[in-house]
Amino acid sequence: MRVSAALLVAGALLLDSAAAFPFWKKHCSQRIDAHDAVASLEYTKPSVDEAAVQVRELVFKESLADLNTVFQDGQLAGSAIGLLEYYADCDGDGSLTLLMVEVGHTFKNWKAGSPVSLSIRRTPRFGRSLSPASEPRASLKGSLSFIAEDDKKAITHAGHCFVSRHPDAKAWLPGNKVHKTAFMKFDVESVYWLGGFGNVAYIGDIPVALYKNATVKHPKFKIPHFGHKHDDNDDDDDDDDDEKSEIHKENHHGKTRKHKQHKYKSHHYKQKHHKQKHDQAQKQEEAEQKQHENIDWLFRVQQLFRFYRESEE
Repeated sequence: MRVSAALLVAGALLLDSAAAFPFWKKHCSQRIDAHDAVASLEYTKPSVDEAAVQVRELVFKESLADLNTVFQDGQLAGSAIGLLEYYADCDGDGSLTLLMVEVGHTFKNWKAGSPVSLSIRRTPRFGRSLSPASEPRASLKGSLSFIAEDDKKAITHAGHCFVSRHPDAKAWLPGNKVHKTAFMKFDVESVYWLGGFGNVAYIGDIPVALYKNATVKHPKFKIPHFGHKHDDNDDDDDDDDDEKSEIHKENHHGKTRKHKQHKYKSHHYKQKHHKQKHDQAQKQEEAEQKQHENIDWLFRVQQLFRFYRESEE
């Protein structure tokens, strides 16, 4: 009783303080107290179609999972094992890319015929959750297959995508001198979703077709190349020095010097303009993502608020 009451108070205070944020004002005509805020959200339990979108969003935002397999022989035959594995959502079709180390138990079990599943859970936004039991999680069953080594385009795509999510994985990319590794594709064949407490979240199987066809925002992962080998943070002074050096080298060529100077300035301007457009687009995308996460967090608080309130009625 005391724990649930404390959570109710905490939820009320959080919602009340959140009412001052700009994104909150966008959804409320005026500043209101916490209890009215809960009512105004008009929260409804997600349908299976909405839950399918939630799973896909979770799968894309997260990048760590427990990869579960079963020992096929030896003293541990029949026993399950689940170990942390990196993954990346690279293709936007619900399948996942993994970088498997061939000496690991999970790889050996799969190669011996074990079924495979991935367990993914939501990482709390502020590093800790008000209630870990209320956080959404998913179990994905499926099949693993190698990405063909001779498919250079697919391997390059997997490498760029995977390293963008896991920069440290550069150390064990295929071809490293320590372990034999390989990029693999995990194709989802069934989905079980536990979105939180049952009275406020969807719990159950989700048809795999709904999961694969769910529409989610899947931004590009490639980092644009602007043609400079130096850091993007180099200031205009460095660029001016480069320009002066280039002009000095060509000062005995008359018209050629002027032509190259103009060409360099034009090229430099295009690069700078391209970078500014990219930075602006990235900032806008980050702002939209932050707003979405803030609203999602408020709904999480509201779910807890509603659950504990109903549990005491």
